[in-house]
Amino acid sequence: MTSFLTNLGLTANNSLAPLPNYGPQFLLVNFLLSYVVTTTRFQKNSYGCDNNINPRYDLESPRAEQLVSKGKLTQEQLEQLRRIQSAHSNSMEHYTVFTAAVLCSLIAKLDSGMLNRYATIYTLVRAAYFYVYRQNTTRQAAGLRSVLWWAGNIVCIRLFWFAGKALNAHVL
Repeated sequence: MTSFLTNLGLTANNSLAPLPNYGPQFLLVNFLLSYVVTTTRFQKNSYGCDNNINPRYDLESPRAEQLVSKGKLTQEQLEQLRRIQSAHSNSMEHYTVFTAAVLCSLIAKLDSGMLNRYATIYTLVRAAYFYVYRQNTTRQAAGLRSVLWWAGNIVCIRLFWFAGKALNAHVL
């Protein structure tokens, strides 16, 4: 029996048994992270500034600033909500790139260990990206956020690259 880390492609597979492919599970996990976990909906509801008619702009509306002036929300809380909203939007946008990379990898029948390893790295990088974006109040944190954003892109680019190589391996 292989270990959990081996199944994720993070340690060597010393057995002859093939590793399970967790591509679809990583798609589900990253969907939930991107669309559910990172949402500001629940926080905005608790502060009374959720506008489901036009939710992308409710933190930019005068109503959000009024909550600060009335003391129901601090300026720091409002700024953090805005960063969380931005991170949430970016997560939803980036999910499509990750989905395409995983699907190309599945179509190309990449090694399960490789796909699991890159999907694990992507998931950890994007979770770190969200956390850093949420807490970002300095130029250094903003720089780290950019590095993490590029790290997620590089993971996807590598999956596309390996999938392309695998698909073209049998082309004469």
